[in-house]
Amino acid sequence: MADIIADHGHNVTLFQPFHIAMKNIEGLVKNENIEVGSKNNLKLTNKHFRSSTTIRTNTRKTETFPMFWDSHLMNNPILQAFMMPRYLVSQLQRTAVLLDELKSRNFDVIISESIELTGFHLAHLLDLPCIPTMSAVRFSIFNKLFGQPSAMGYVPHIGSNMAPEAGLFDRLNDIFRNVLMLNWMGRMADLQQTFIENGIGRPVPHWKDLIKQSPIYITNSNPYLDFAVPTTATIVHVGGITMDLKQMKHAGKLPKEYVPILNERESTVLISFGSVIRSFQMPDNFKAGLIKMFESLPDVSFIWKYEKDDAEFEKKLPKNVHLRNWVPQAALLADGRVKVFVTHGGLGSTMEVAYSGKPALTVPIFGDQPDNAMMLARHGGAIAYDKFDLQDGEKLTRTMKDMVENRKYQEKAQELLEILSNQPIDPKLNLMKHLEFAMQFPNLRSQVPAINHVGFVAHYYLDAIAFIAVFGMLSVYGSYRLIRKLPVRFLSKKAKDE
Repeated sequence: MADIIADHGHNVTLFQPFHIAMKNIEGLVKNENIEVGSKNNLKLTNKHFRSSTTIRTNTRKTETFPMFWDSHLMNNPILQAFMMPRYLVSQLQRTAVLLDELKSRNFDVIISESIELTGFHLAHLLDLPCIPTMSAVRFSIFNKLFGQPSAMGYVPHIGSNMAPEAGLFDRLNDIFRNVLMLNWMGRMADLQQTFIENGIGRPVPHWKDLIKQSPIYITNSNPYLDFAVPTTATIVHVGGITMDLKQMKHAGKLPKEYVPILNERESTVLISFGSVIRSFQMPDNFKAGLIKMFESLPDVSFIWKYEKDDAEFEKKLPKNVHLRNWVPQAALLADGRVKVFVTHGGLGSTMEVAYSGKPALTVPIFGDQPDNAMMLARHGGAIAYDKFDLQDGEKLTRTMKDMVENRKYQEKAQELLEILSNQPIDPKLNLMKHLEFAMQFPNLRSQVPAINHVGFVAHYYLDAIAFIAVFGMLSVYGSYRLIRKLPVRFLSKKAKDE
């Protein structure tokens, strides 16, 4: 986003606190007017004011989340709703302290990620407008602030079928999981609010009141990839701004070590579970299922991003498996010899595989990954695969064999690529037009539906529905009593006449 905004002539200061040792930021910022320091020093430059400052932070080891693989606590929807907020917020607490050092800076607008709320409170302290962004496709509790109705029935929850196949138990499951999801989202935000107030030393406006002040809400959804959901003009979908089709088609030469691997067999499968979830931390029974698949498909080569050198584990693998601590993912996906991508379903990888035209076996681990997996699978070029079924080597083999040999996955993946390549509005242009509009009209609120400001009962017309239902039942009951009396009166009158 910083590159795109700077390329359109705006002065941009990028602030990314390096209290976590992120190695994947280097080389991402291309515009020469944006300066980002090393992982220990962050240089902030504002060209308009010709001033800069350096924030020094203590870098610690990058946090990973191995418990999301198979922990019965973290994978239970009820326990997860209470445990996940506190666990994730503990990783964000340090940022609230770092951003306090930016108060002396002078800016026109702040653009802040809405998972981490400190930017909104900083904007409030500086009396600046703040535009919220979401690196995921959606975060229901924030979408609701900008007038988007519930996505239940439009987006499937884990364990539910979508309409028209959905039945009563699917809808009950949707309600159950939706309530729990909104609960943990709200708890995570409330915990951050507490940390911020403790850091500042006084109460601050509620996070909901700060976020909904913006005229727009920028999400990483692409309407031609995402599920079709009701929305409002205030929610701006810019999914795909990180994708450069020309660059993806010419991703550069592969390192020489990969050439003989790709030439070994007719088909090659790339396996990567991202940077937060590590393959070497995968439970042994999951690994055993993968090994059984490797052995059952000797005519397929596998390149597996495995982040740890483990000679003993390598001895268990057949010759068609190649472990690498790091892989040139974009270059491999651009190569025709790679037939399938096995991914955890992070949105970055989901976008990348969608724009590469490659079939994908998506194995979501946690967070937004299940939604991303189902979002990609609905187009027909991917399969959403339950992580607990990794231990079932036979099922995994059948699934992989079908994806490698059945051309329908390749055809559907290519069809999706054609759609994304020809979408009517370029995501980068969509971002800039709405961003500049929001900066011009920072106080615009008219595009949030007025009904969004009423309570739950009035919003869903429950009082009117209840009134009609009660009135209808009373009318039916009254008509019934009246009809019952008519024959009695008629017979009584007839008897008198005789």
